Amino acid sequence: MPALHAPHVHHQGLDGMGRARAYLTRPVPLDAYLGTCRALDTYARRAGGSRWSLRGVVDGPVSPRDVADRLAHDTVIEVSQAPTVVDGRRLTCLWVARNFPDRVPARHTRDEVFREIQKVRAAQRELDPVFHPRTGTMLDRARDHGLSLVCNDPFGDWGFGGVDVELFVRLLTHFFYVDPEAAQRMAHGHGYSTGGNYAFGMNGPDGRLMCVFVMAVWPWGLEPTYTIIDRTQLRPILELSVASVLMLLANALVVDRHGRDTLVIGEANSLNARPCIQAGFEPLEPVFDDGDHPVHTNVVWADNPLGDFGVPYGSVTRVPGYREVPYTNYGVGVLAPRKVERYRDAALEFLAGARG
Repeated sequence: MPALHAPHVHHQGLDGMGRARAYLTRPVPLDAYLGTCRALDTYARRAGGSRWSLRGVVDGPVSPRDVADRLAHDTVIEVSQAPTVVDGRRLTCLWVARNFPDRVPARHTRDEVFREIQKVRAAQRELDPVFHPRTGTMLDRARDHGLSLVCNDPFGDWGFGGVDVELFVRLLTHFFYVDPEAAQRMAHGHGYSTGGNYAFGMNGPDGRLMCVFVMAVWPWGLEPTYTIIDRTQLRPILELSVASVLMLLANALVVDRHGRDTLVIGEANSLNARPCIQAGFEPLEPVFDDGDHPVHTNVVWADNPLGDFGVPYGSVTRVPGYREVPYTNYGVGVLAPRKVERYRDAALEFLAGARG
């Protein structure tokens, strides 16, 4: 499959969750993009996988219906897109994925996810008029409780080595089944994306890491991912909205560094969707078009299992299959830079608090 070995295709092979994933390192025409999708589909089938996904940048907006019809599959094609700017050109970030038939969630599950995303979108619209007053209160509470922001910044400006690497690795391996070596690399700013990543953390007043958040750098912009709380500190974390504070401050820093035109696009599940909207993210509208070639927009189906909050870290070492446990579904959202850019100074203040 030459398409998967082209210099601009970063192909990760098949992982322990049955996913064949690839990323494009430069913009391509839609025809070339779809050719890589077909090659991924063939590869995943031959390798015994159950899901493939491709992310990259193409010229101009894309019709999800056109994508589905041209790929011509009888199971759901997932399509998410958002405008982005690459080297001064206005282009489209495009994510396309497909699960093989027995990995597609049941209709009632898909309907539940649709309704939940719509509820979160409604909550975001209700929050918008009071976003800044509520954010101010949230940050004041975080200050009063002595929370501080840490970052392993590949560029060094926001510090490096402040994130507790041992706990960071334990959290990623326990809750997302990330390979420990990959988690170690991610803690040090590489190993997840083609452009490196930031590893952020929120420490409590005793200097102990409470929550982590990763922001990955891609050719189309940034991807927020791996928002994980330390379950042993669950009560104070929930009471102080620590995940929202951490994501908000990280978002403010990356918008200041990368520019307000930089696309920040990612996924949220039912556990973190509402903290995400308080951090400035806006869920995209889900659309289900169940024709002869079904296409679902702005959702991600059965992507990965989540670790159990109720068992000790390190007690589960095997990745459960999608036939054994329900795999997690996600909605897709983008960051609204106008909401978070004013909090850059606050982020620097919380960083300074960690440095003493």
